[in-house]
Amino acid sequence: MTFRDLIGQQQVKELLSDSIRTGRVGQAYLFNGPEGIGRRTMALCFAEALTCEHGGPLPCGSCRPCTLNRSGTNPDIIWIRAKEGRSTVGVEDVRSVQEEISTAPRFGKYKIILFEHAEKMTVQAQNALLKTLEEPPTYIIMILISSNSGALLDTVKSRSVRIDFKRYTDEEIVCAFERAHGGGGTDRHILCEYADGIIGRALLMADSAQYENLCRRILECLGALRDGGGAALCDMEELLAEYAPQKEILFFTLYSVFRDLALSARYGEEIPLQNVPAAGEIRKLSEKIGYHDAMDCIGRIGSAWRLIGQNVNYRLAADALAIRIQEVIHHG
Repeated sequence: MTFRDLIGQQQVKELLSDSIRTGRVGQAYLFNGPEGIGRRTMALCFAEALTCEHGGPLPCGSCRPCTLNRSGTNPDIIWIRAKEGRSTVGVEDVRSVQEEISTAPRFGKYKIILFEHAEKMTVQAQNALLKTLEEPPTYIIMILISSNSGALLDTVKSRSVRIDFKRYTDEEIVCAFERAHGGGGTDRHILCEYADGIIGRALLMADSAQYENLCRRILECLGALRDGGGAALCDMEELLAEYAPQKEILFFTLYSVFRDLALSARYGEEIPLQNVPAAGEIRKLSEKIGYHDAMDCIGRIGSAWRLIGQNVNYRLAADALAIRIQEVIHHG
């Protein structure tokens, strides 16, 4: 894949392409943005262009490095990641690249070191990296890929060219989705609402039938929760646990359902709903739950999502959310 194949991020592509074209390539970059925004793909395109023996922003595709890039075996492109079973990148992981840094590239002008999830580097690891950032060999280019630049030391950030990735337009989201999955089967409005400008999220939503099924299951659980009972609470907790691997879709759908419940309770049929296929069930349930309780639950969903984003145990946060939703909407 080359810059030409990537959708959107035009300013980033132009900046990186111009740096290659003019020979003014920085020795350290910080690619910053939310998960799924395309930082890793852009970094790999940049690395593959830099390692091509013919130079230029678009790799030739035929030289030895380009051939190796296609199979992911180019020894001059090195990924640094947290070891399996660990949540952080430690000082030993950073020091393991010192030997690589001290040896010249096998092909071409550059050797590229890519730090995936750079925000997971410990303070000690970042301090170990600083010496290399201060005096890197001319052939070394480091790319730090981060979703949270606030977790990086100021001294690390100040020695890197920072590139912030912007959210995509709805048109770009739909284009990327249709390129990957074709044009049918998914409601574009819900797709763009869920994606929130992030292509990676959109690509997870390959089939609207799955989304509609989740929406109906949530409504069934909410109806049972309102009537009370331990069995209803267990069903809700099991649903939240089942979707732990797809928690982004789950929480988006929860928010979307309660948004529709609140709007339906306040405005009736005057306002269109997001979840059109379930409009009948939503309007009936909204009469029972009411506007204020629906808005209360929206706040609690947001609080739970923030806790999960702060690495609170997912199951604990999800179970607590189910209990709080029942406390709010149950009328015995």
